[in-house]
Amino acid sequence: MSLFRLDASVIPATSQSRALADLVEAEWSAEHPDSVVTRRDLGTNPLSATTWRDIVTSMGVQDADLSPEQRDAKALAATLADEMLNADALLFAIPLYNWGVAAHVKSWYDLAYTDPRISGGALKDKPAVLATVLGGNYNPGTPKEGWDHSTPWLRRVLEEVWGVD
Repeated sequence: MSLFRLDASVIPATSQSRALADLVEAEWSAEHPDSVVTRRDLGTNPLSATTWRDIVTSMGVQDADLSPEQRDAKALAATLADEMLNADALLFAIPLYNWGVAAHVKSWYDLAYTDPRISGGALKDKPAVLATVLGGNYNPGTPKEGWDHSTPWLRRVLEEVWGVD
């Protein structure tokens, strides 16, 4: 058994999303003591902001005509897809920043989605946990009600677009 874990907090030492993910990972490891955990940390090792542009501009271009940046972007997209496809379960630890999805998370999603296996539904029904945290109160009747634009987007793309369970 294997687990893929994505962390996105830019402040690892005090990250509550990482703390939640640590609990989930501990439960996973207790249940599957010989499992491998593959990690990607976008908070401390973000993807280049130009990588998605490089892969989008490579679409429809013959391999021989790709720039080195386009080749690298395609290879990275395949790596991101492999990390999830090779795992039996997925764990996403993603905090809310400035009421929306952080740019480094959106870049990761956009790049991974360019891999035809991911956009073709290869993650359908794969078990996943989304550990997300909000700074403050976003409940009905509070001043920030409706300001969480991250969690609904994450649930939509993970559940409805990618089809994870």
